[in-house]
Amino acid sequence: MPTRDIPHYHEIIAKQDRPTPGDTYRWYLGEQYVFTATVTSFRGGCWAQVKIVRPAPEHTALYEPGAEIEIKVAHYRFEPDTAA
Repeated sequence: MPTRDIPHYHEIIAKQDRPTPGDTYRWYLGEQYVFTATVTSFRGGCWAQVKIVRPAPEHTALYEPGAEIEIKVAHYRFEPDTAA
């Protein structure tokens, strides 16, 4: 199995600012909408496992609905998805 080159440090998210497992959010990198995804787990104060609901139109080649990925939440901005 290939190794992953992920830094071994945490960027802890304040408890009141963390995404809630089971909730669906719109995720942004900077100001660019990337995908809508449901949080399946949150751990370590900064990592979340998310399941893609729908990618942004310009990111359909990168993200497939139903795919599960791990993200470092501090790298994203997120807001509740009102269409979920």
